Amino acid sequence: MRCQQCGAEWRFEYAGPNKEYARCTECLALHNHVQPRGHANYVQMMDVRAPNGQVDPAFTAVFAQQLGFAPRQAKNTVVGVGGVNVVIPTARMERDIKNKISGFIWGWIITGIVLVFVAIGGLVLFFYVRSQMNAATANGGMPAAGNGAPVAASWDGTSTYTCGASQVVVLKNVTANVASGQAVTAGGACQLTLDGVNITAPQGVQALGNAKVIIKGGSVKATSGDAISAMGNAQVDVQGAKITGKTSTLGAGAKITGAK
Repeated sequence: MRCQQCGAEWRFEYAGPNKEYARCTECLALHNHVQPRGHANYVQMMDVRAPNGQVDPAFTAVFAQQLGFAPRQAKNTVVGVGGVNVVIPTARMERDIKNKISGFIWGWIITGIVLVFVAIGGLVLFFYVRSQMNAATANGGMPAAGNGAPVAASWDGTSTYTCGASQVVVLKNVTANVASGQAVTAGGACQLTLDGVNITAPQGVQALGNAKVIIKGGSVKATSGDAISAMGNAQVDVQGAKITGKTSTLGAGAKITGAK
């Protein structure tokens, strides 16, 4: 029971009332299934040709259905080369080609998705950096002042209090007597509010860089230097506080308002 076209052994399916037709499940060649009495069964290949006399797989498939076989795709294709049948594993080749094409397409799809995310990330980074540069340019090259909810800070009033970076700080109801140097220094982009703070020190409040200081009530008394000094783009706003001593500014953006 060997296929007379591809040589496959015991790879047959049968059709017909008495299973008189056999089809190789590997190459789909049609055979007559011969069942002589007293002898083993065997198969004999049919010579199936289209009306034009040529062997046509499509015509053979239709003929097979008329014999009672269900549609099936061949696993192998047989090609005659110099009188020898060469079996080509077309099903495996087709599967491999489909897998290669599928892998190629998915590779491009994944690459495209990655490139889209990279492009979006690049745009986000570009606009962020640009906004930071614009903010820095608008503030004379200094970072923008801090923002957000203020944080209540503590100060013992005996040594210099310093804030910086982008801190937003409130000092309340402190009486400070600093023996030497500056009482309060605000730098960077700090926002500092002195609420009801009374300061006595050789030098009072100093604001640097892009800092903003609000002095609400209380007093600032300098015993030897400036009571308030602002440098760079720093701003100091005095709201009802008593200022004893000189005030000074250094820089085009430095400003002190409300001091009397």
